[in-house]
Amino acid sequence: MSERFLKAKMISEIAIFSAISGIGAMMPIPSPVGSIALDSFPGYFMALWRGIVGGASVCAIGHLISAIRAGFPLGSIHIAVALLMAFVGFVTAIVNKKFGTLLGLSSGVIINTAGVVLAVPALGWGIIPILLPILFVASVVNATIAGIIYKSIKR
Repeated sequence: MSERFLKAKMISEIAIFSAISGIGAMMPIPSPVGSIALDSFPGYFMALWRGIVGGASVCAIGHLISAIRAGFPLGSIHIAVALLMAFVGFVTAIVNKKFGTLLGLSSGVIINTAGVVLAVPALGWGIIPILLPILFVASVVNATIAGIIYKSIKR
């Protein structure tokens, strides 16, 4: 296959999985922020399936779609969160390749959950004990869905 075809295929996959992230963004997990949703599982999946570029792109786009749906409750901080989510996709892909799916997804969940500190400028330090368990559960649910789909397809 030509390099041009492969690039077009990757762009198409990123677009399709970003659209699936949009559907997941319409399924919010109740929280004070409102942008925590099932938008990350396509990004986690792409990180496992297609690697760094697909995972980082879909994770970031998925968060921005979720933030738009929620009305950007953290304002411009959502840009930092989107960059964090790109990093989640990046690390998930690398750790998956070197150490396997479970560790890849676990590392993504840890980084995603640690990102709770990004809400501090907008909501104060008191939000951390409230958001931390919600963000952790949401990330575990998203990663689990991605892992199940990936393992099913990989077989």
